[in-house]
Amino acid sequence: MRTEHARRLAAAALTGAACLSVSSGAFASNPLEYPDNGSASFSRGGAWLGVANEPIAAHYNPAALATQGSGFSIEQQLNFDHVCYDRRGPGNNPHVGPNDQSLGPNGTPLLQYLPVCNSRGGFPSTIPSISVAWRASDKLGFGLAVVPPATYGTPRNAFPLETTGFNTRTNTTQLLPAPYRYMQTDNLSTIIFPTASVGWEVIRHLRLGVGFISGIGVIDVTQVGGTNNRSPTYEVGDHQQDDGLARIVTKDLFVPGAVASIHWSILPQLDISVWGRWMDAIRTHSADFTLTAQIFNQGSGAVQPTCTGLPSSCQTATVNVYKGATNALTLFEYKIPPELRAGVRFHQPRTKSRLTWEQGREVRDPLHDDLFDVELDGSYDMNSKANTVVTRFKSLNGTGSVPVIPTGVELPPNADRPTGFKDSFGLRVGGQWNAVRDKFAVRAGAWYESQSIDPAYMQVFPVGAERWGFGGGIVLRQDFIDISLGYQRHLSAGQNNNGDGKLLIPVGTGYSQPPFNTANNIPGRTEFRSIHAINGGHITESANAFTLGGTVHF
Repeated sequence: MRTEHARRLAAAALTGAACLSVSSGAFASNPLEYPDNGSASFSRGGAWLGVANEPIAAHYNPAALATQGSGFSIEQQLNFDHVCYDRRGPGNNPHVGPNDQSLGPNGTPLLQYLPVCNSRGGFPSTIPSISVAWRASDKLGFGLAVVPPATYGTPRNAFPLETTGFNTRTNTTQLLPAPYRYMQTDNLSTIIFPTASVGWEVIRHLRLGVGFISGIGVIDVTQVGGTNNRSPTYEVGDHQQDDGLARIVTKDLFVPGAVASIHWSILPQLDISVWGRWMDAIRTHSADFTLTAQIFNQGSGAVQPTCTGLPSSCQTATVNVYKGATNALTLFEYKIPPELRAGVRFHQPRTKSRLTWEQGREVRDPLHDDLFDVELDGSYDMNSKANTVVTRFKSLNGTGSVPVIPTGVELPPNADRPTGFKDSFGLRVGGQWNAVRDKFAVRAGAWYESQSIDPAYMQVFPVGAERWGFGGGIVLRQDFIDISLGYQRHLSAGQNNNGDGKLLIPVGTGYSQPPFNTANNIPGRTEFRSIHAINGGHITESANAFTLGGTVHF
């Protein structure tokens, strides 16, 4: 019994590594961001680089701080993200289940996955941001912004451990381990980019800006792992009896980065801007994690009760706690992709605004200055720079050295994981019509993003498919306060690898069952990886997103 338990724990032990390596969804700001933080930018489809008229420009175009008046903004985005996953095996085989060792009629798995979508266990995902701008002189402005990546997020229980599956023997549905469980369960991480910036008009109408980012990453990820490291003949599907659940908590409280931009008013009607962002990697050398082995019942697939006795004698879910495991994790690193944007904006100024431009004393306020404007922006994201999430545990002579209770199994020394990220580009178009000067304006816009993840490495979060969206909003002004409301509808082309995924998960070391070092001819396969991929199938995504913001001018 001890040997069998050790084998199961070894499969569950990999979960710690799996969690760290798949948590890229929490960090990658480019492949999963949508346009954009800031209510004005969001309502214009992200086409805002040229106008950059609100304090959040401290992060998204610091050069424009030299054009806007002093102000303070609080903004909030909410989104309802809808992701669906249809698990398939190699050759697009639909007969895939959580336990391939138990067969039903005609030799198909007794328990089979059904297509499943994420659910909402609470309030929609929220993205708050706070920013302030101070116009020190006609030519100099300072700003401070605290913004997160503009992501969909995964609220608690959006990806539950169990979903509805099919029993081929009884021809009825029942609760089964979720088919996406190796890719995503809870991800409650918090990532923010506090940015301090300055914008300076170096010559009339040409402005430069730069900002320093002191990023913060608090990571809280829960993930299922446990695909066993046995022979290719045996390892043809998932094995719920080997699954374990792990929660990883780690943090990097200083992730340095920078933004820089150029803002040039070529004519009274024409602005162009260029913006770039670079961030260092999120990097940690310790983590707290909890491993719960044998999380699922072998026969039914339901979540088992937690054992309260000695781990060596447990027959149900067994909890192993590793606090401050500095002696276990030696390195975790995720590189945040650099990003570039460029934009051109045409606006029709009112007569007095044109005179102000000619005198070189411009204070950008479209609701007061312009009749209307329209802008086109382009973006290029160097996602391939983040093509691997590095996760390393202590090793001894090339194998694992961090034991899991009971002894005899270890965490894998190399749990690196490819992300499949691809460089991508985007287009954004939008504008604003100032219907009542100083009182009311209407905004609208649309955007497009090319595919950012190779379908062979697709995952349920982030969904790196070709995406697009459209929407609009309004801004209302009362005295010195602007209130902005906006909505966007997001759609995607989805991703389909026809069951031939390439995402392998890390596995523990110390197995007594041979063969251990076989099947290295499989792409991406090492002795510390599962033999079969866990992400075959088809994923779709759509979303409804909303924004509410307020800016106080002073």
